[in-house]
Amino acid sequence: MSGKAVTLFCGICALFVFIQAHGQIKGDHGKSAESRGSYVNVTGTEYYIETTSRVHRDEAKVECEARNMSLISFQTLKKFEDTVNWLFDYGYDTYWFWTGALKEVNSSVWIWEPTGEEFTYFQWGWDQPTVNNDSIRTCIDFKVFSGWDDDDCEQYSLGYICE
Repeated sequence: MSGKAVTLFCGICALFVFIQAHGQIKGDHGKSAESRGSYVNVTGTEYYIETTSRVHRDEAKVECEARNMSLISFQTLKKFEDTVNWLFDYGYDTYWFWTGALKEVNSSVWIWEPTGEEFTYFQWGWDQPTVNNDSIRTCIDFKVFSGWDDDDCEQYSLGYICE
């Protein structure tokens, strides 16, 4: 085997071992912002942004609550656009983030879990939503300029934004 092939093989093995230990990770590779786990102010609202400690959605919720915050909710298109633009401007455009959106098992109703508010406004990404299994809790995550994505709340380890 050539040196490049061995390096590629070892990298794939390491990724496999990591995924086995931590669950799937959505593609968050590329440029990185200088600070992670940072408190920031976006249009007058304080947020906590975490990208290095990727966790399942319920773990993200607990982390936010430990900061007396909740997972981010987008009740308006303007709030979503302001947040996405800020994330892009500061180099967070390669990361997937959990939100406070949730659809419980055997339900067709989406709620912003932090408030319990039902919503029917969606900013779905291309070919979304995709989860058609009512026997799992479904949560919404997003990536800058990719729109919202519905996923099993326990399938991926992602970053998160608290507010």
